[in-house]
Amino acid sequence: MRRVISFWVLSLAVAAGLASAVTAQVTRAPLPRVVSGNDIGFRVEGTNPAGKPVGTWVVRINGDWVEAATTMKAAPATTR
Repeated sequence: MRRVISFWVLSLAVAAGLASAVTAQVTRAPLPRVVSGNDIGFRVEGTNPAGKPVGTWVVRINGDWVEAATTMKAAPATTR
């Protein structure tokens, strides 16, 4: 009986150690920073090897930052 209780306590300690390690990895990610004006901004997600910011253009809609998308429009090759 003593052996079963010792094994149970040891398994609880191992499970607690694994849970704290997983939690530490998940909570270390920093929140992205938005450099912005009133309604348009740039979400900085990191830097390139030259040290310049890399990220996504975002717009503010109802108080939330949403990734901006562009549309392609056809234009004539010549203007005549």
